[in-house]
Amino acid sequence: MKNTFLRALLIAIFSAICVPAIADDCNGKLDPCGKQTGWNEFEMVRLRMKQTDIDTPARWVIRTSRINFDLQVDIDFPDPKAPQNGTLMMVAGTTLISKGVGFTAGHEIDVLDVPVLYTILTGKVLSRALPDGPEAFKGRRAVMHEDKKVGIQFATPSAQGFIPPPWSVNGAVIANADGSRDFDLVLNWIEESKTGIKRPMTMSLIGQLGHDSDFKLDNNMSLVGWNVFGVGPIVEKTAGATRYDYGAKPIKTAAKTIADIRAAIAIENSPGEPDLTRNFAGFWKTECTDTFGLRIKSADSPYMYIVTFCGPGGCGDEEVERKTFIKGDKRYNIVSATELQVGTSENRTRYKRCSKKMLP
Repeated sequence: MKNTFLRALLIAIFSAICVPAIADDCNGKLDPCGKQTGWNEFEMVRLRMKQTDIDTPARWVIRTSRINFDLQVDIDFPDPKAPQNGTLMMVAGTTLISKGVGFTAGHEIDVLDVPVLYTILTGKVLSRALPDGPEAFKGRRAVMHEDKKVGIQFATPSAQGFIPPPWSVNGAVIANADGSRDFDLVLNWIEESKTGIKRPMTMSLIGQLGHDSDFKLDNNMSLVGWNVFGVGPIVEKTAGATRYDYGAKPIKTAAKTIADIRAAIAIENSPGEPDLTRNFAGFWKTECTDTFGLRIKSADSPYMYIVTFCGPGGCGDEEVERKTFIKGDKRYNIVSATELQVGTSENRTRYKRCSKKMLP
């Protein structure tokens, strides 16, 4: 299966109302879908976040490419307990590299999830408070918005959050001549613990949204000193349980530059060739009792498929998934018409078809 984590993130970062990872919930009462706004048209965000119970503000600079799905996140989080000061990069939406960033084993993707989640939250708050978009005003625009009934859902393919109603936001947005938008927002809501204890919560979101349509990671950049990770579905079995997640795992690579990674990705991305003897459409899981799995759906082209990772929060956006014939695709090993091995040759996961339907 194609590692489309970043592709889902790019769409999620400033999708006005709906997040692909939880798109199936858009018709619910918690966070209904709405029209797209111009708040999803920015490729760069500078964000400073401070929240109740977080002693030190976190700062991030995120740059994305809608053309080649590159991403760069510069992190500055001087928390004395767990400081982070470094850079994460995603090459073509499939390979994560890092420098100066610490990870907890088994939770490597969390370091990327955190800035992206708050970036998504910023975009959703602006879309709800200023639904006409960033082009609807000039100069300074005051922000005063309250919602007593509908909360805010925000998610990536591997993490999610929720601001419950009632919530409110106050602050201001400034339209700059270069097309960027400065924002200074204060978000307030009531948090209720599992024991029923309620307390007021406050989060400040300060920064700038800007355009950087030419952004691309430097192909000549050396990988010396950088850690390299593969991103995608992860299945780890122990004596007592099976952990099924979407995350990052260290990989061995002979690549010396980003250009080498791109060349390897091009080889991995070959869709293979048609298999005229089998139909792989259906829902596939490692165990049919799992709540996670792969939706394999027939594409427009004969014997070609779209493979989407699905979890309790819904399925990814199939429009950004790479099409595959499965047969001859290096990301798949066909065991039988009802059993596949999915992943790289170093880290394959066995799936079986649990249903010919498109839902778990």
